[in-house]
Amino acid sequence: MNISSRINKFSKLTAQREEELMTFFHREEYRKGDFLFRQGEICKKLFFVEKGLARGYYYLKNGKDITAWFTPENSFITAIDSFLPMKETTNNCELVEDSVVYWISYDELEELLNKDHMMAKFAFYTLYEITQELAQFTNNLKFQTAREKYEVLMENNPGIFQRVPLVQIASYLGITPETLSRIRTEK
Repeated sequence: MNISSRINKFSKLTAQREEELMTFFHREEYRKGDFLFRQGEICKKLFFVEKGLARGYYYLKNGKDITAWFTPENSFITAIDSFLPMKETTNNCELVEDSVVYWISYDELEELLNKDHMMAKFAFYTLYEITQELAQFTNNLKFQTAREKYEVLMENNPGIFQRVPLVQIASYLGITPETLSRIRTEK
């Protein structure tokens, strides 16, 4: 899947409209360890990960980093706490693999939104999807056991264990690496 087919999931566009939309997106290749946004900055871009994997995380007061999300290929991501209100984000988004990413700036997205309702529909559903993923993650943290969180992760992203260090997966699940190891051995 590429960005065009992902966009058409939300909003059926004519070939001409799709071509016009794609002129607003910028393609970049990033290396493992590059950041899409950092804590304390204003995130002025909406990103689409075509190839690769990104990790969102934040720091606790004691300096420990906590993994908040993983963004695999064919997914949109932005600092939702920053992009719309234009405030500094509390999160970091680091690429954990070499990646191909498309991005559109806030100003370019706003220009698209002013063009017609199909563009507004695309933006609405994209930001809605990102918000829903974050809400689901929050609910999972509150109401699921460590085993249930592990099983959901395995169901939704089975290859994650080959792509990300176990300590980051344990952090994402809100458990210790030892608990993660025990859960994996019991399977």
